Amino acid sequence: MQRVRATGSDSVRASGPWVALALLAIAGSRCTDAGFQPIAPPDLVSYDALLRVQGRFCTEPPEDVVFPVKVLFLIDQSGSLQCTDGDNRRFQAIDDIISQLRPNPYVSFAVIGFSSWSREVAFTRDRAAIDAVIDPAGGLGPATDYQGALATALRLLEHDMVATDPGERARTKYVAVFVSDGVAEPRCLAGCEDDNTACADGRDNDGDGLSDAADPDCQDIDDFSIKPDSLYGVCNTTQEVPDTVYVDYSGICPAYNQPDQILFRVAELGRLADTYGVGAIALHTVLLFAPQELVEARCPGASASFGYNGGPARALLQAMADQGGGTFRDVNLATASASFFDFDFTALKSQQWLTQLGAVNTNARRATDGTIAPDSDGDGLTDAAEAALGTDPATAASDGADGYSDLFEVRLAQAGFDPRDPALPAAPCDDLADLDGDGLSGCEEAFLGTGVRAPDSDGDGMLDGLELALGTDPTVADGQRDLDFDQVSNHDELLGATDPLTPDADLYRDQRVRYTTTDLGALEVTRDGRTETRHCYDFAVSRIPLAAPLSATPRGLNRVLIQSLERPVLLAGVQARVHVACVDANYQGPTRKDPEDGVVDWTPAAWTALHQDVGDRTGDIMRCDPDSPGVDDYRRSHLNTLIDACLPVRVEIERTLYKRDDLKTLAAELLDSRLRLRLPDDPSALFVPIETFDPAVDCYRPGAVRLLRRLLDRVLTECTPCEAPAPADGGGP
Repeated sequence: MQRVRATGSDSVRASGPWVALALLAIAGSRCTDAGFQPIAPPDLVSYDALLRVQGRFCTEPPEDVVFPVKVLFLIDQSGSLQCTDGDNRRFQAIDDIISQLRPNPYVSFAVIGFSSWSREVAFTRDRAAIDAVIDPAGGLGPATDYQGALATALRLLEHDMVATDPGERARTKYVAVFVSDGVAEPRCLAGCEDDNTACADGRDNDGDGLSDAADPDCQDIDDFSIKPDSLYGVCNTTQEVPDTVYVDYSGICPAYNQPDQILFRVAELGRLADTYGVGAIALHTVLLFAPQELVEARCPGASASFGYNGGPARALLQAMADQGGGTFRDVNLATASASFFDFDFTALKSQQWLTQLGAVNTNARRATDGTIAPDSDGDGLTDAAEAALGTDPATAASDGADGYSDLFEVRLAQAGFDPRDPALPAAPCDDLADLDGDGLSGCEEAFLGTGVRAPDSDGDGMLDGLELALGTDPTVADGQRDLDFDQVSNHDELLGATDPLTPDADLYRDQRVRYTTTDLGALEVTRDGRTETRHCYDFAVSRIPLAAPLSATPRGLNRVLIQSLERPVLLAGVQARVHVACVDANYQGPTRKDPEDGVVDWTPAAWTALHQDVGDRTGDIMRCDPDSPGVDDYRRSHLNTLIDACLPVRVEIERTLYKRDDLKTLAAELLDSRLRLRLPDDPSALFVPIETFDPAVDCYRPGAVRLLRRLLDRVLTECTPCEAPAPADGGGP
């Protein structure tokens, strides 16, 4: 039946069916063009079932991470230090650092004293054990065996890493401090014919067919900078050197304490950390020196006896620190303060990095035939599945009494659960709290064996509650497995909104949710009056599927969660921090979609424009209200008075009737007492920690914001004497 309208002088003003019929009969008997004319109904707009969310995410600011710190001191105890550091200031400095750090229960210490030998104490908090090694009375030795000290350190560190629980190891920071006053000794070249003795005995000591001056090994034999073996008898000995001295010396006449060997050992520290997955490791180096006149005053002839050579020592220690990811310090013992070993041992400023972004529509599920099916109560079971089970699609826990969700009881049916029977299981849930925000109560987590404060217990990037809904195992890191053998991992199927238990590679290829992120680096972000440095990203998530959940409240609700996982970049194996942003869209089929264009935009530019747009409207009302006390004194109560005075009890906005009081409630929800929009100035603040996420408070409702804007337009048009601005087009971010 077509709609009709009255035209000309025959407009219908009466009401009631009989009057209307009579007038229609009269109009039908006339032969004139001035009667009722048929008009076509408006064309129905058809909307797709997809949503796009775009915006900005910023991590938590870099912070001091609390984790175990293990400090290893490698202390040169060669004889030259009696002249360089005759007052034993190096021991006092170490003692001061230990006294400063030891009150922290997470810090432990190890010490290696080295000369031609290595003395060690493994990581401990026992002060007596540490003091025994850093006691100056322990004596000095004849050499400065860098290579042997580093080899001892590698063995000590590896033993400690193996003995440490993997979870703790992943959060442990190792800090090594290498201290010396000179170059490595002994420095040996490979081969047995590169010292004064071997080059003057008339024999072919290294079996190369040449001897003495005819052997290139004997050229420049008196230049100790390139042929140092003559300085150290051990270099060319043909006897085995015991492990108790020069601990990394092996074989006959090997190269030893050469710079490339020393740097190789330093590089092995990093490889050791990678092998065992430790949080961090760094090697700092310190060169101790004193003015030559002070050294000679303490030890006459010291230059001749010990061959001080600060240049090569400085270059090597600097290279070691560079290789070890640490800091080099050049310490003049005549002027340095007592805190010259005061490196940053405990405070690791670790920048957070976004490692994953995922979108989940809690009211839409992929059905077994690949279509998107509604899940009105967001419990992980489609409405059709609940109808088949006999459970309530509008309530997440149909039996209501035992405290377990329908999804949980269906998945655990073989263990005695039934979502329709409040008497099963026999013991009701006594811990309904969801401390980690993963969608599982405390008793559900206890039954599954997942962590009550770990939203992703197995660390595979799939939150525990989602794993239960999808049918994967939240206690096993199965994100990279492919349970349905369709060449798409479980983790990728979760992010793409396809089914990890159904072969659907074509669906994944053509219809999966798509993500783009742009790394903006470190930005200054202001929230609540505080400016902090955060790592920020612009993102867009497109092709999020929508369903028509007709039993949801409100009807057609599609609650979309954007979940971010971030980790400190400097710590391996740390549990990810999870934040959630939420948007409530509405879809009731192809003819009803909100937002109509399918785009939710909280990029900074769009967000600023939204605040400005609402601010312009409320500012106009403050100025134009006939009873306005002035912009500075205008409050929401004045707006309510204005609405009561001029708008009807039922207000039509966008072809829908709303109760006036409901619109006032909406204004109170979205505007503060001074009519400022109750949304954060920084759109990245829409992401909140998952543990504190409350959808009733934290979900952004673009439809409600658009309705507020239309309400303010209506107030300006009908309630104020000012000329109202042209209404802006609807939607908004």
